[in-house]
Amino acid sequence: MAEPTIARLARTYASATNYDAVAHPSLPNYLALASGSTWGVTSDCTACYQNQPNLATQLAAAGTTWGAYMEGLSSACDLEATAGEYAGKHDPFRYFTDVRSSKALCGHIQPLTALNLTQAPAFAWISPNLCHDGHDCAPAQAGAWLDGFVAQVVASPSWKDGGVLFVTWDEGIDNAGGGGQVLTLVIAPGLPAGEQVDAPYTHYSLLHTIEAGLGLPPLGQAAEAPTMAAFWH
Repeated sequence: MAEPTIARLARTYASATNYDAVAHPSLPNYLALASGSTWGVTSDCTACYQNQPNLATQLAAAGTTWGAYMEGLSSACDLEATAGEYAGKHDPFRYFTDVRSSKALCGHIQPLTALNLTQAPAFAWISPNLCHDGHDCAPAQAGAWLDGFVAQVVASPSWKDGGVLFVTWDEGIDNAGGGGQVLTLVIAPGLPAGEQVDAPYTHYSLLHTIEAGLGLPPLGQAAEAPTMAAFWH
C-alpha cells in the first residue's frame, strides 16, 4: 500500500498503473532512464563509467537548456560517488565519460538548491537525497518532502506554461519487467485528477516520452518502447 501522502498525490494527479522498472538494483534503472540501456550494469558500482550515447550529450547537441539537480550535492560538477545523503548511484550523468571529461557538460550537474523554478530549463532532472527518496528515512518523511516539492512545481510559471512533472521510482519490490512495478505520477496542466493509464510502460517509455517532447530522437531501447502519449489523448 502506498504511503498516504503519495497515495493522495496519485488521486490528485494522473498516474501510470502498469509501469515497470527494468532491473535491480538502482543504478541500471538510472542508466536506462538517461541513455536507453543498462549497458550490462548489474550493481550500484561507483566507477563503472560508460562511453555511450546519453541524454546529456543529446540535449547539449540540440542546444536544449537542461540541468540535473541532485539534493545534497556540494557544488556543480561534483563527480564524487557519495557525500552525506547524496548518492552518486542516483546521478546517472556522472557515469558517462563524455560528461565527466567536459566542464561544460558536467557543469549542468548541480545541487538541487540551484534549481530556479521561475526560469527552469527545458529539461530538469531531480534526484532527492537518500532520506527524501525513502531509502534511509521513514516513508512518511519521503512523502512529506515529495508533497512539498510537487506543490512548488505546480505553483511555478515554468510548469503552468505547458510543463509536465514525472515522478517515478527507480525499482520496485518484485521482478515485474525486470525491476518491479513502480508508481509513476504524471503531473501536467489540464490532466483530469485521478486519471489512471494502465498501458504497459517502462523507464524506456519515460525516456522516449521526454525525448519526443523535446524533439529528440529516442536513444537505445527507448526507440522500441511506447511513449506515454495516452495521457494527453
